[in-house]
Amino acid sequence: MQVEQRLSFPALSLVKSIAFETGGTFDPAIKNKQSGATGLIQFLESTAEGLEKGLYLRLPGMTFAEQLVYVEKYFKQWKKTFPQPPNEPFDVYALMLHPVLFNKPDDTVFAIQGTKRFDQNKAFDLDHSGTITKGEVKKKWLSATEKLMTGRVPITTITANGFIFISIAVFLAAMYYVLNMPR
Repeated sequence: MQVEQRLSFPALSLVKSIAFETGGTFDPAIKNKQSGATGLIQFLESTAEGLEKGLYLRLPGMTFAEQLVYVEKYFKQWKKTFPQPPNEPFDVYALMLHPVLFNKPDDTVFAIQGTKRFDQNKAFDLDHSGTITKGEVKKKWLSATEKLMTGRVPITTITANGFIFISIAVFLAAMYYVLNMPR
């Protein structure tokens, strides 16, 4: 059974979300210095420990494939709460960031100035209003994932751009294969 069938959303939506959360590195050991979130989908300690006791400390030492098992487990738990498929690719990321945003309108409030959530996500307050909406997060996510997925990063030589494009294409093909391996 493929990931699309197991999780009810396209694998590419997950690939884009992992690219966004890891800054395009796809490094399973990456850690957010501000929140302490770790791994491919930036598991918070409470989230990881909710999936399996001791998981948070093991995440940085896992391979990409090993961590994908827990990524899938994370999404499967939300499938019970939100049985409907995502309305759009961004809603896969919404499940990672703040599940309450899943399939909600773009004007849904994610964070308000003066809260820890706002302080940890200030970069999403695109209009500097002191309120972060789902639409603002989505705008930043769409822009960043487009750049990460197409290889349009600021590189000065055509040769380097070509190499990066080929590397990303090979990586995406491998990622698609790993996500769709029979379990």
